[in-house]
Amino acid sequence: MMVNNLLLLVVLIPFMLSPIVYLLGKSLGKKVSWVVFSIFLCITALFAVLIPNMQHEVLYEEYNWVTSIINLNFGLLADGLSVPMVFTYLFVFAFTVLFSTSYLERRLNAGDIENNNDQYAKFYTFFLLYATSVAASMLATNLIEFYLFYEMALVFSWLLVLLYGYGDRKRNSLLYFLWTQFGGAILLVGILGSSTIIGSFNIADLAHISTNANAFWFGLAIVFGIFVKIGALGLHGWMPDTYAESPAPVSAILGATSVMLSTYSLARIIPYFNEVLYDVSGWLMLWALLTILYAGIMALYQKDTKRLVAYLSMSQMNYCVLGVFTFVSYGVLGSISYSISHGIAIALLFLVSGSLEYSTNTRDMNKMGGLAEKLPIVILATLAGFLTIGGVPPAVGFKSKFILLSGAFIRGFDSTSLELIIAILAGSLATLITLGYEFRTIWRVFYGKLNLDLKSINNLPTYMAIALISLGALSIALGIWPAYITDPIEIFIEHIFH
Repeated sequence: MMVNNLLLLVVLIPFMLSPIVYLLGKSLGKKVSWVVFSIFLCITALFAVLIPNMQHEVLYEEYNWVTSIINLNFGLLADGLSVPMVFTYLFVFAFTVLFSTSYLERRLNAGDIENNNDQYAKFYTFFLLYATSVAASMLATNLIEFYLFYEMALVFSWLLVLLYGYGDRKRNSLLYFLWTQFGGAILLVGILGSSTIIGSFNIADLAHISTNANAFWFGLAIVFGIFVKIGALGLHGWMPDTYAESPAPVSAILGATSVMLSTYSLARIIPYFNEVLYDVSGWLMLWALLTILYAGIMALYQKDTKRLVAYLSMSQMNYCVLGVFTFVSYGVLGSISYSISHGIAIALLFLVSGSLEYSTNTRDMNKMGGLAEKLPIVILATLAGFLTIGGVPPAVGFKSKFILLSGAFIRGFDSTSLELIIAILAGSLATLITLGYEFRTIWRVFYGKLNLDLKSINNLPTYMAIALISLGALSIALGIWPAYITDPIEIFIEHIFH
């Protein structure tokens, strides 16, 4: 039996607990991480239970919000798209918090940030608010509500980059803020224009938009706004420095957010613009392919572990863009499921990079080598992340990437030679580049001769190791049993494609 107002409680309780988390952090210091970890774990468990139910039903809640000027309701929807996404997203957040219990102490001891309880209090409060904002955006039923939570997430993530980043964190956080605000402004133009056309802010009412002559431009504005968040080529100026110079737990959640929230937004909104955007969708697929190839080549040339993962993330998340704009059911299904697998993998790989930095005091792969015996859990986590990214069984990325590329080929055979060439290159050249930087990284970091300076390193702290094992295990478990998340997503896909 479902609790009344369940989704509202899921959104409100973490927001209401955030002042308490801050006050507890002021007195408990890093131990407050266990409070935030427990909150995330409870909500994750709730959504894990909900996933099978989404094959047969949806949860919809609506509350009066604004009625004096416009009729605007606050709505929350748990369905075959939002529930698997929120479950995976909060699972990543939960174990990133666990990883941070040891990592953050090392970060605060670096000397450029004052190490006190107030720093722990702010970090975990912003972490909680960031995760809750993203989850609420994924559950939102109207465009204004979606946009408000979307922008709230930007503010809290910006604060994490600004306050806890490495290097010139003021510059990096400002770059991140300005780029994503630019994307948000374009997204808002598309939202307001679309809402004017349909006379409603409800996302479901976008079903009526395709008959309007201006729908093309507003749909394109929404696409460009989301493309900034996902780091499409030419709109990625904020991404490498932000990811590389943020603490590993922050990089992990930024990476997971970029791919999962952006793909969710595309999958939830863009199918309504299928008719008006179909003629340019091939060029949007080409844009995604060029991003995949560019970022993949850049990843090949990196020696910094975090910059490698940053470019890897930029490359692989654009597979999701490619899948959505096939506008065929297999492509969109593969895009959604691959965003889930990529969200797990990219968070895992950023935590791996943080583990290597924690153990070796360097991010330079030229100073590593021979670490397989010294850090067995780290190499296993790396393999789990790379298997998922590369679409290799038994990791969850195998089925999702296979379905996505199948959708790309279906679109290619049904359309022009451009779309077919894109599908062929995405399945061949881009895959070879992916395997290239994966094998090169594993060899440089874990094999070869052990650097003399690294002979005395020890295994990771227990909680960091548990976090790596948990994310790696989820990736493998969903690879062995992918139907757990793909079955409800298929119901959603059947609905939007009739």
